[in-house]
Amino acid sequence: MFKSKSLLFLLCETPLHAGSGDDLGIVDLPIQRERHTSYPKIEASSLKGALREACESKVIINDFSNFDTDAVKINRLFGFDEDKRLSKTELDTLKKQFGSSTEYAGALAFTDARLLLFPVKSMKGVFAWITCPQVLTKFQNDLKLAEIPTISELDFCANKNNLTKQANVASTKVCFGSTLVLEEYAFETDVKTEVATFAKALADLLFPNDAYWKTMLSDNLVILNDEDYKDFVNMSTEVITRTKINNATGTVQDGALFTEEYLPSDSVMYSLIMAADEYGEKRSLKADAVMSEFHRLRPEVFQLGGNATLGKGILKTVALPTNKKGGN
Repeated sequence: MFKSKSLLFLLCETPLHAGSGDDLGIVDLPIQRERHTSYPKIEASSLKGALREACESKVIINDFSNFDTDAVKINRLFGFDEDKRLSKTELDTLKKQFGSSTEYAGALAFTDARLLLFPVKSMKGVFAWITCPQVLTKFQNDLKLAEIPTISELDFCANKNNLTKQANVASTKVCFGSTLVLEEYAFETDVKTEVATFAKALADLLFPNDAYWKTMLSDNLVILNDEDYKDFVNMSTEVITRTKINNATGTVQDGALFTEEYLPSDSVMYSLIMAADEYGEKRSLKADAVMSEFHRLRPEVFQLGGNATLGKGILKTVALPTNKKGGN
């Protein structure tokens, strides 16, 4: 049973390709998407694996000298991983630290990372972050699931009946009069005090120490209807054509042309992190302590997805406070 919960924001510092394999559509290598909505996402397994690797990169990974080294704690939090790079002696030492068996589940769980804010080119203000009532309702429900206090104006922003025009905006700084132009599409807008208050509260959470981006989000948040939002997150991702050069000839290699899809920089996603008491003998961490250890080891910046050597998939993490329900 999960007794401690928190929410982790993921800010795309560079374009992100969390791939779903080959596809028969226009794009050869598409990104992961929800089946029923087609909104972009990151599979929980991809997120957990990338975070584990990032945590491991911060510690002396083969220090199994006692049960409380960070290397052992990573296995306690994420689950035992019989890393093939370790020698038999190191593996035996690790197994001894876990008691008679290493076959215990990790104490952490992750949900799929959902898209909260999507950046779209704007005729004014450079770009706007868009979202929609359906996405905000999911966000609201996830906050309640994690027993985290909701943002005060979220109820208003998630109510689709409050879209009296095509879009609700936080300010007129992305508009020409009452008209908003995103890509090649024009929208009639209403400036809502509640949207401005929500945008400021969200900006304070996402960019607590960055005045420029805090102001940018406070001014450039847009709430579209669900259908228009779906069109943008399907049609306005980055699609890059790549090829391979034949080293012997210096020309394009035959059959090596392909396209890749990326979630653009400045996209904002989030995942629920849940912690249970440790399983098995010798394991003493309660859920709150598990969550505290995760946030202590959690990287501020990590890489996820394909093309790491091209600088893709750099994510910044920002955590909301941990729910305290599980004891120490």
